[in-house]
Amino acid sequence: MLLPLNAAPEQKKTPPPQATEGDAPEVVEVGVWPTVIYNLDVHSNTFYMTAYVWFIWRGEIDPTQTVEFTNNVESWGLTKMKTYPKPITFPDGRHYQSMRIEGRFFQPFSLLRFPLENHTVSLSIEDNTYAADKLVYRFDQRHSGLDAGLTIPGWTVQSWSGREGVHHYASNMGDETVGSDSSDYGTILFEVKVTRPVNFFIWKMLLPLVIILLACWTALLLHPSQLASRAAMTGTALLTTVFMQQGYTSNLPEVNYLVLMDKIYVVVYLLIILSLVQVVIQGAMDKKHLLDDFRKAQLIDKTSVVVQALVFMLALWVIL
Repeated sequence: MLLPLNAAPEQKKTPPPQATEGDAPEVVEVGVWPTVIYNLDVHSNTFYMTAYVWFIWRGEIDPTQTVEFTNNVESWGLTKMKTYPKPITFPDGRHYQSMRIEGRFFQPFSLLRFPLENHTVSLSIEDNTYAADKLVYRFDQRHSGLDAGLTIPGWTVQSWSGREGVHHYASNMGDETVGSDSSDYGTILFEVKVTRPVNFFIWKMLLPLVIILLACWTALLLHPSQLASRAAMTGTALLTTVFMQQGYTSNLPEVNYLVLMDKIYVVVYLLIILSLVQVVIQGAMDKKHLLDDFRKAQLIDKTSVVVQALVFMLALWVIL
């Protein structure tokens, strides 16, 4: 069970007996319709959602009284506004109630493929009182979905899914009336898959790196005797790459692994350092008058540019 980050967990309550042993549990249909998802924050692993959630049931238990959104992180900030003062009854005897909820929810995000990562934001629904032998959830696949106007700034909404299940607790929460050392509760998990637009990676992350590499390779095309210009261009390319990496890492949380963009930067660092070493060696040879044939040195430089470009494209293909 996910616990709120800023509030004490809601405790399971023992209700008065509603059914005798052997009776089937009450089945509750649960549907979800998000209208707004915003402020997806990879630093705090949270997001905000506004959604309509409805319940349809037949028995005497009113599930709207005991429903819990288990990945909510600010219980004081969660709003639940019911559509009807009391549940309404359909002609076939089923009861219906819906509510509009809005709050901040927890979702662990993986940044391994930043900035081409896919994320799943989810809403976890669970009854906080009645165990699975008294009440179970069934997901209303037919009527659930996403609002047509739902957009997340900076992200592309791909798809949604929902499923019911049972959350097993290896503890009875100290409630000895349960009759066992564990307990099960019905759950609904509604998920929305989102991804960063590819254009963000191409134009804001990859293109500046390509420009830096082109400037670095241009230095190798200068005459080997122009040591100062060649060294300045490759050295500037290296420093610029360092500053660019610091720029995007400052917008990411502290992680103990290399993200996809870090791996690309490692390749770029190696290529720039290789160019810088090549410039320094040729400059030292020229100073000692060991580089009498500049045509051979120029051929080596041009070959190095072609090889580095191929290595970069191959590494990019492998990493992506």
